[in-house]
Amino acid sequence: MNTCILNPSKCLLYKLSTHQRAITFLPHIRHLSKTQDPKCFTIKLKSRSLVQVRGKDTFNFLQGLFTSDVHLLTDNVSQYSMMLNVQGRVLYDLLLYNMSANEETANIWIECASAVKDELIQTMKKYKIRKKVDISDISKSAYVYASSNQNLTLMEDSVKLTTPDPRLPSLGNRIIASENLKSADNMCVDLESEQLYHEHRYKLGIGEGITDLPPGSCFPLECNLTFLKGVSFDKGCYIGQELTARTFHTGVTRKRLMPLVFENVPAGFKTDSSIMSEKGKSAGKLRDFISIYGLGLMRVAETKGDLNIIDVKGNKLKVKADIPSWWPSENHML
Repeated sequence: MNTCILNPSKCLLYKLSTHQRAITFLPHIRHLSKTQDPKCFTIKLKSRSLVQVRGKDTFNFLQGLFTSDVHLLTDNVSQYSMMLNVQGRVLYDLLLYNMSANEETANIWIECASAVKDELIQTMKKYKIRKKVDISDISKSAYVYASSNQNLTLMEDSVKLTTPDPRLPSLGNRIIASENLKSADNMCVDLESEQLYHEHRYKLGIGEGITDLPPGSCFPLECNLTFLKGVSFDKGCYIGQELTARTFHTGVTRKRLMPLVFENVPAGFKTDSSIMSEKGKSAGKLRDFISIYGLGLMRVAETKGDLNIIDVKGNKLKVKADIPSWWPSENHML
C-alpha cells in the first residue's frame, strides 16, 4: 500500500492522470505548500460537500455562473470562486477542483457549504438549458479535509487530490479523499474537531459557509473576494457581474469581513449583534465566534481602538478588530 507525505520543503507541479488530477511524485512522496499555523491539524470538514459538473460544455457553463475565470483551471488544480444572485449578492462560496483527465472530458468538482449543496445543484440545473453537462451530488463518495500539518503521512489509496488552499497559503492544504482519510502513522488525522479549523480561519479573517456569508445578504467585495483571488474583472459576463464590477471600479468598499479578538470568552451572542466604537458609533456586525476569536462585517474606518459588544448575559465586552497581514496596503483597503 503506497503512502504520501505532506512535506513543506517543496511544492511540486500538478499533472493529469488517467482518471483524476494527480501530483508528480518523487516515489510515493506528495509535496504540499508550507503553512504558517503553529497548531497541527488534519480535519474532516463535515460542513463542506462536493458537487460534480462534467461534460463537453463544463468550462463555458461554469464561466457564466461563477465570479472567477474558470478557464484558468485548465492550468491550475484549484480555484476560489463565488456564485452570486442577479442583485450581485453572495449565494455560495466555492472552491473549484479540476479533476479532468483531459480537455475533452472536462470534470470539475465544486466544494460548497453542506447546508446549501442541494440548493446549489438545483440553481445550476436551472441555468443548464441545453448545455452538455451533467451535475451530480458526490458528497457520499468523496470528502473534504483541511490540513495544516506539514509532515503528515497518508495512505495513498483513498486520496483523490491534494492542493494548497487557493485562497491563502496560511490556510494550509485541501485534501479530497474517497473515504475516511488514513494516516500511516496515526498522525493528526481528526474526524471530529472541525472547530479547530474554523478558529484558524477566524484568526486569519476568512469567511466560509452560510453563517459567515449569509446567502443573499452580503456583497462579494465585502467578503474580500478580490483579495482572495476569487473574482475576474476581465472575463466578461456572469450572474451579478454588473454591480460587482461597478463597485470595484469605484475603488470604495467601506465594509469588510475582519478578524475579531475578544478580551474574554463570550457567553454567546444574538444573531448579527452590533459592535460599537468607543464614540458610540456602529462599527459593524458580528458574524460568528469560537473561543475569543470571531469574524465581523466591519466599517473599516471605525475599527481603530477598543470596540464594545454585548453578549447574551448582558456583559459588555471589549473587542479588537485587526487588519489581516495578507490584505493589500492601506491605500487599497477602502
